[in-house]
Amino acid sequence: MVSKDEGKYVIWPVYFDKTLTRVEGRRVSKKHAVEKPDIESIIKSAKSLGLNPVLEKDSAHPSKHWKTDGRILVDKKGPKSKLLVQISNRLG
Repeated sequence: MVSKDEGKYVIWPVYFDKTLTRVEGRRVSKKHAVEKPDIESIIKSAKSLGLNPVLEKDSAHPSKHWKTDGRILVDKKGPKSKLLVQISNRLG
């Protein structure tokens, strides 16, 4: 398992979910969010940005510990908030 301390950001699918509030885990604005973001699309978007994504399938977001949607680790290339918007622009 790759840790976030190894020059990686952790990206959860809930960051891009238009149906969730910021309190529930969404990290991008509603205009950048999508309904039902799937992990494969996020990986594809991260690859197209040259972020070398690594999938960890059996991980669960801390606020939804019962739901193992997985997470993606991407290279730290700039501020995380900007990377999330760049990824979300390629999702939609």
